[in-house]
Amino acid sequence: MGAGGRMTEKEREKQEQLGRANGGAAYQRSPTDKPPFTLGQIKKAIPPHCFQRSIIKSFSYVVHDLVIVAALLYAALVWIPTLPTVLQLGAWPLYWIVQGCVMTGVWVIAHECGHHAFSDYSLLDDTVGLVLHSWLLVPYFSWKYSHRRHHSNTGSLERDEVFVPKQKEALAWYTPYIYNNPRSTTTGSVLRFSSRMSACWPCPSPC
Repeated sequence: MGAGGRMTEKEREKQEQLGRANGGAAYQRSPTDKPPFTLGQIKKAIPPHCFQRSIIKSFSYVVHDLVIVAALLYAALVWIPTLPTVLQLGAWPLYWIVQGCVMTGVWVIAHECGHHAFSDYSLLDDTVGLVLHSWLLVPYFSWKYSHRRHHSNTGSLERDEVFVPKQKEALAWYTPYIYNNPRSTTTGSVLRFSSRMSACWPCPSPC
């Protein structure tokens, strides 16, 4: 791989050969070229107030999410048991999914504490993050340190410890039909997004 994530000439030729072998459907990387802007330029385009870490605003998000969690829990415990048994079988899973979505928001707040984005005070960030993540049964400090290494080595086969890209020989047989195939990119994206947002992501965190 060339500098900045760009393909070398040999890699580009190899991809074109693969495309011809697959009936002309070349597997395109996205993006294939270095963007015409820098990270610094993006940050300069963002208004300065967006980088201010207000304790009051941060805690308002915590209170907002916890109030919704409590309201959903109360409604589930009071209302669902009064339903006929058949309806309860559908109401409980629906509650799990909705509650899981809200608790994902709580998890994200703790995630931002790990990035020191909750406030200007590291001790406060770590305290809030520890409390919220512990409530969600997530180890805060070990995750914080491993997550920092992940962000420092995103996309690296050798150094990333979390989302390590799979090598070609380790890919499943259905991979070409879901990823990087011009004929099925939309279908694959819809399947990945719908499954991840409807079940894979929210459901691990229900009350």
